[in-house]
Amino acid sequence: MSTSTDHGRPGAGPAPAADPPLQGAKAPSHAERCRTLAQRARAATLCTLARDPAGYPYGSLVAVTVDGHGRPLLLLSALAEHTGNLKVRAEASLLLAEPAEGLADPLALGRMTLMGPCRSLEGAEAAAARTSFLAAHPRASYYVDFTDFSFYRLDPVSIRYVGGFGRMSWVEADAYAAAEPDPLAADAAGILEHMNTDHADAVLAYAKVLAGIKDATGATMTSVDRYGFELDVITPAGPKAARLPFGAPVSATDEVRKAMVSLVREARGRTA
Repeated sequence: MSTSTDHGRPGAGPAPAADPPLQGAKAPSHAERCRTLAQRARAATLCTLARDPAGYPYGSLVAVTVDGHGRPLLLLSALAEHTGNLKVRAEASLLLAEPAEGLADPLALGRMTLMGPCRSLEGAEAAAARTSFLAAHPRASYYVDFTDFSFYRLDPVSIRYVGGFGRMSWVEADAYAAAEPDPLAADAAGILEHMNTDHADAVLAYAKVLAGIKDATGATMTSVDRYGFELDVITPAGPKAARLPFGAPVSATDEVRKAMVSLVREARGRTA
């Protein structure tokens, strides 16, 4: 299936595998962003094809985790309406979204819809799903062995990714399966809070000197990943966006700290 940056159907036109880099900085591909989102998701909206009224999309809230290939794993009760729907028609979709975390506009959040058949697992596959699911949802241990519960897996055939305004595409299933979640995802919120709260002067220097936005009056670090970080910059002419790269990809918070310090020194060296 072809990728597309428009709002329409798949195949409407080619699209880059990653966001257009700001300031020439490498950014995660949309497949990487999807895998990162999936790795952190613990709840999702499952849409199945209703039996009554027949053919309508039926949405329901489910607990979720993913396996090593990014395939969603679900623990479903035979008594649930969605399970009955799946037994008749396996076609399903799953909507995963970033947590709001106080953001005023939910449409600015990253989200994706995975589409594909969703079927029950047996034997070794069910046992592996059990281990993964309980690691993500330990409270499920109270009912995981009830006879009406079974593990299901959605095998994506196509993924639609929307990363906020102006960042969207269709992601190939093979590219999604091959991508790796960002190693900083679990620590990103803490890194951003630390930089914006304790090092606001450094963040502004990144914007003015390294991003070249000389009239910046304020700057906020809005995201961080293995390749670099993004800034929301305030100027007299209005807000601007910037992305800056690390010297090399990082995988741990200590490496981020060293990279940030190096960039501060570079900014100060240019203004000395």
